[in-house]
Amino acid sequence: MMPVQPKMHLGGGTEENNSSDTSGGAVSSGEPKSGGVLRYASASTVSTPGYTPECSNNASLIFLTTAYEFLVTYAEDGSLAPKLATEWETDADEPSITWTLREGVTFADGMPFNAEAVKANIEEYQKSERNETNNIASCEVIDDTHIKMVLNSWNSSTLEAVGFFVYYMSPEALKDVDSLRNSSCGTGPFQVTDFSPGVSVKYAKNENYWQEGKPYLDGVEIYTVDEPTTRSSAFQAGEYDLLEMDDMTIANELAMSGNYETEDNITGQGFVSTGIIPNSAEDGPFADPLVRRALCYAIDVEAVVEAFGYGMWIELDQWATPDAVTYNNDINHFTYDPDKARALLAEAGYPDGFTTTFTTNPGHKDEFTAIANMLEEVGIHCEMNLVDESAQVNLYSTGTWTGIMGHFAAISPDLGLYMGRHLDYNGAFYAPGIQHPDEAMDLLEAIRTAPTEEEKHKLEHDMQKLMYDAEEGLAIFGRPLYTSKTAVFKYDYVKDDNRGVYHNDTWTLADCWLDK
Repeated sequence: MMPVQPKMHLGGGTEENNSSDTSGGAVSSGEPKSGGVLRYASASTVSTPGYTPECSNNASLIFLTTAYEFLVTYAEDGSLAPKLATEWETDADEPSITWTLREGVTFADGMPFNAEAVKANIEEYQKSERNETNNIASCEVIDDTHIKMVLNSWNSSTLEAVGFFVYYMSPEALKDVDSLRNSSCGTGPFQVTDFSPGVSVKYAKNENYWQEGKPYLDGVEIYTVDEPTTRSSAFQAGEYDLLEMDDMTIANELAMSGNYETEDNITGQGFVSTGIIPNSAEDGPFADPLVRRALCYAIDVEAVVEAFGYGMWIELDQWATPDAVTYNNDINHFTYDPDKARALLAEAGYPDGFTTTFTTNPGHKDEFTAIANMLEEVGIHCEMNLVDESAQVNLYSTGTWTGIMGHFAAISPDLGLYMGRHLDYNGAFYAPGIQHPDEAMDLLEAIRTAPTEEEKHKLEHDMQKLMYDAEEGLAIFGRPLYTSKTAVFKYDYVKDDNRGVYHNDTWTLADCWLDK
């Protein structure tokens, strides 16, 4: 059915002989040195590195966080921590959020970061119809360092949505959006000097950066190399200093070589799940929840994780990791049961199965091909459709994929925010390609308006059951498969980059330096 390979782990060796240690990059060897340009390669691409409202997917975040910043970030325990805002106060009765902004921050063009700048950015995001800012009725400037956001209604997720997903641009630069799309003007450590769509984005040091003495690098160059083998070969030839590898086979080969350093994600924040999602909005088999549940029963997730994860993948069966506060252990969990899958297909009127399309990008071809073989065994015949990452982003943003596609979702605990970005009628991801049943939308609203954390978590458990219960769940998001640490490799002279420690959305190169 699928190839079974030795159980190996990034970091070297088989389970019986794990002797190669490549984790030495977490601690720098001395005082930071200034100068040099960091060259980084991944499969990620971006449509615009400068006009942030048009960037709504995880792939673009490494480009945004190089030049831009947000009001809050995450502490290691998952709680919100200060960034451009130092304090905030919520009032569920009014309802409102009042922010205290960091003093002494300027944009790259020298313009002050202040309450007026925050107001201008919120209004710009609203013009772009970003759902993160839909709940803001008005912004009231109190003084330069204080702004009140008056909400349309109390929503427990608005604080994080506005605090974390709005990347602040200079109001002066916003006067020429067309120019900004191909450049940048933020408060971040570097700013765009050259943008070649689908090829690279190059940055220079922001001389107005608010953290004294930083950044240490003179510049950063981020290259988009979609094909994993080509990316790896160029890295090994010394063309890049830092490499993100989405192909686990190649990642394992790099790790076992012992020639490169890696770091582990120690915060647990920003993990992204990988699964498969059917287009339930189109007229076809996947409009029926029986067929969607059959899809879930047909996949041997444990075998996929074992064969392709190299010890880096954690099996999932709902929108949370097993240790998360929002994980519901009291649901009927999906198991690998081909007979059950066939029975559900017959009950739905497909005793002989049907043919569908399975879309993926090269980085996930191997495990998704194995899954297609499993689906074939129960009668779901898949025609594989291999597209590059930018094409896949377009498909899930517009909801225009056909049949089945890879589903990539941040699984941070707040389901009202993170699941809402997919489930909401106007969600940023996948939303146009899925059904929006009333019971799911009512529950999403209840989560968002819950007055206490205790009640919110109870409702989030109810949502997990509604979506992922094997016997009666809606399976709108299909079958979650796994979450993975970021496989990042670097040469030993790259210090304090933290690329393997933090996910795209919290990563910054402000501390990085080159020891050469």
